[in-house]
Amino acid sequence: MTWEAATLSEPTTLLLVQSDPVIVDGNRRAIRSKTLSGILAFCDRWPGDVVVSAPTVRARPSESLPLHVWLDQDDALFAILTGMAPEEAAKRCSPAVVLALHSAANYALLDAYARRTVFTFENGARQRLRIEMLQASASLSRARILVGHGRRLRAFRRSLRAAGGAQCNGYAAWDAAAGAARSAVLFFDHRVTERELRRAPDPRPASAGALRLGFSGRHIAIKGPHDALDVVAALRADGADVEMTMFGDGPLRGELQRRGVDGVTFTGDLDFETAWMPTVRSNIDLMVLPYPQGDPAGTYLESFALGVPVLGYANDAFAPLARKHEVGWAVPVGHSAELIAEGRRLLSDAEDIRARSENALAFARRHSMEHEFDVRVEHLRTVAQM
Repeated sequence: MTWEAATLSEPTTLLLVQSDPVIVDGNRRAIRSKTLSGILAFCDRWPGDVVVSAPTVRARPSESLPLHVWLDQDDALFAILTGMAPEEAAKRCSPAVVLALHSAANYALLDAYARRTVFTFENGARQRLRIEMLQASASLSRARILVGHGRRLRAFRRSLRAAGGAQCNGYAAWDAAAGAARSAVLFFDHRVTERELRRAPDPRPASAGALRLGFSGRHIAIKGPHDALDVVAALRADGADVEMTMFGDGPLRGELQRRGVDGVTFTGDLDFETAWMPTVRSNIDLMVLPYPQGDPAGTYLESFALGVPVLGYANDAFAPLARKHEVGWAVPVGHSAELIAEGRRLLSDAEDIRARSENALAFARRHSMEHEFDVRVEHLRTVAQM
């Protein structure tokens, strides 16, 4: 199929409105590998055409894109509509149902396609306010930010009531949708398959008084990498046998490396299936994920799926996971001293780590990638009355 060969009169089309840009180079298109795996999961399950609407970026000469996959036009299993607003893309393909990120930029879909639009979102009201506080200019007072937040929150609830449904990535989003959405499903977004979940994790921890720690995420302030390094530095200062692998990359990487914390290895970005998963499965006893923000990071579920529990901050995403399912340990956000104290305790409590590891793996096995996409597509079919 050609990239824009959407069957314009087909009444069974699923339109996926993506926020990740598609990179264009002649007849080739590059899509982030995680985004592409999700699109293909929808293609496998949806009983009709799948069309993707996405912003476009032109490829730059010699550009390295390690986290992207290049597709040739003739091999495409779905059409891509670029260079137009989501509502224009919907007009082009007349979809049975639209799945779009919940944002003001996509509210225009509700004008003509309200009952056919399903919003997906991940942040509850508290997290949205935190993000607005971080993004606000220094000249804005807290009162003005709160007034603007209240206005946007009312628009948020009106949009959920108007739409055909909501797909909630994590408990914070699920709680926010309660009483507002016409129909809603809870899911956990990650990319660990049933095949991977059937593999037994390596026994952990290796020995009492020793821990192999991991941090995974963008090396940016809202992921808390400095706090993760503080844990390693403090435990090694105590004389503990502790190492940490820092997975990922980002603008803070150089600064983090210059701290020179002993026992820390930086991997950069790794391919998820061929490198990240095997390394975590074999070499990590405990993930330290001190994310201040409550985004429902797929890293939580991906760690659980490898039998690795998480020590992290009690943000809106992780706190309910730790509380409801005992898949790790949550300390108050920003309290790095408590993070360190919990790390010290766990050094001498291998049994607690083992128990939480089993809980983490059991939770992940109930929420495989296949199961989560089955739930989501069934919901979309219900909204589309198919």
